Amino acid sequence: MLNNDALGSAVSCIYSFPLEKLRDMSLPGPSAWRLMLPPFIEEAESLTLRQKRGGERDAAVLILLHRGPRGPSFPLLERPEGMRHHPGQIALPGGGLEPNETALDAALRETREELGVTVTAASVHLSLSPIFVLPSKYLVHPFLACVETPPNYKLNGGEASSLFEVPLSSLLDSSSRSTFPLHRKGRTWDVPCFRFGDKIVWGLTAMILAEFAQLAGSIEKLP
Repeated sequence: MLNNDALGSAVSCIYSFPLEKLRDMSLPGPSAWRLMLPPFIEEAESLTLRQKRGGERDAAVLILLHRGPRGPSFPLLERPEGMRHHPGQIALPGGGLEPNETALDAALRETREELGVTVTAASVHLSLSPIFVLPSKYLVHPFLACVETPPNYKLNGGEASSLFEVPLSSLLDSSSRSTFPLHRKGRTWDVPCFRFGDKIVWGLTAMILAEFAQLAGSIEKLP
């Protein structure tokens, strides 16, 4: 995790809050993930892979926050139905690390490959809590980047079938939190999710966004 000075820089680029109010903040991790944890996964704590057990791969994703007509916003992708992992699901730009690549390098490369947007390392101000994905055995490292202007997207159709923008205000709005029925393991579950219009965001992406929302909501309430 980057230090609290970096956290302050990330948030002040949007909210202009004094940095000294942010020094003692820490990432919520499992306490935030639990809000969006699918009920067929037993414990959020099991997703904090403190020591690799073999067979895991590292991956990285990026929350690309920018100023837009509806306030600070970020893009989400809808994966093609033919993908091996998480087909048809909504995701942040990202993917697995290549040999000798850092997690941050991977997040920036994947964003460039999937969105056609070049983001510099200097724009990345925060790393959120790494989270283990049970089905695909990825340890995912989420990053937050802040840029001033809306990106000019050039979507890679092989990686995403569509893209849509989520205003930060919508993420923080409690009415965006919902559930939907999902049939798995021989039964139907009520799975927590974010609803943005007709889009349902659940699973890994929802848990990452839950941590970001909890952090951003706490900052928004600072005196």
